[in-house]
Amino acid sequence: MIKDYFSKALHHWKVLLKDRAFVWSLIIGFLMIGGAIVAGSIVSVYLDANTYVSVGDAILDNIPTYDLTYLFYWGPLILITMMVLYGMLFEPEAVPFALKTYGLLIIIRCGFIVLTHIGPPFGYFFTYGFNYNGDFWSNIVFKNDLFFSAHTAIPFLAFLLFRKSNLFRGLMLVGSIVMGITVLLMHVHYSIDVFGAFFITYGIYAFSNEIFNKLNLRFKQKLELYGWEAIKQRIKINKPKI
Repeated sequence: MIKDYFSKALHHWKVLLKDRAFVWSLIIGFLMIGGAIVAGSIVSVYLDANTYVSVGDAILDNIPTYDLTYLFYWGPLILITMMVLYGMLFEPEAVPFALKTYGLLIIIRCGFIVLTHIGPPFGYFFTYGFNYNGDFWSNIVFKNDLFFSAHTAIPFLAFLLFRKSNLFRGLMLVGSIVMGITVLLMHVHYSIDVFGAFFITYGIYAFSNEIFNKLNLRFKQKLELYGWEAIKQRIKINKPKI
C-alpha cells in the first residue's frame, strides 16, 4: 500500500512537471515564500530592536502564564512537516497554489506587524518563565511580531488549501485551535492576535484563490486526464475480455 502511494505520487509529479505552466508556477511559489520568509525575519529583527508598551487583554488578564514550551516549539514543526508530506504525496497539483498563498500570508503579516507597535502581553512567558537566549530557538522566536498569530494561521491555511482528505483537514483545524490556545496560555500573543488570525487567513485564502484559481483548475484537470486513476481506468477498459 505504501509503495502504491509513492508510485501514484511519483506519476502525478511526472505528469505535472511536463506542464510548463506548472513548473513556472512552482518556481514563482518558491520565490514568493522564500522572499516572504526573508522579509519576515528582517521585520521581526527590526521590531525586536525596540521596546514597546504592553496593553491589557480581557482574557489574558484573568489567566496565569503556563509553560507549554514543547507544544509551542514542536507543534508547528510537526504540523508543517505534515503539510509538506501531504501536499507532495496526495495533492501535488495544489503545491504551487499553497506556496504562493503562504507567501502572501507572510508578506501581509509583515505589513500588519510593522503597523502594530505593541509590546508582548503582561506575563509574557519568555520573559518570566524561560530563558532561551543563546540557543537555536533564540534565532526564530521574536517578542514584538504579534498581529496576527502565525502559530494559528499556518495550520488553518492548510485546512483551507487542501481539500481531498477530511482527516488531514480535521487535523489541521484541530492543530490551529491547539496552537491558538497554546500561545494564549503562554501569554505570547494577545487574544485578538489569535481570533483575528482565522478571519485574516480566510481573507488571504479567498484573495489568492481568486487570482490563481484558473491555474489550480488546469493542474487538477491535468491529473484527471493523465493521473494514476485515469491510467488505471484506461487499462481496465482496454483489457481484452477472455
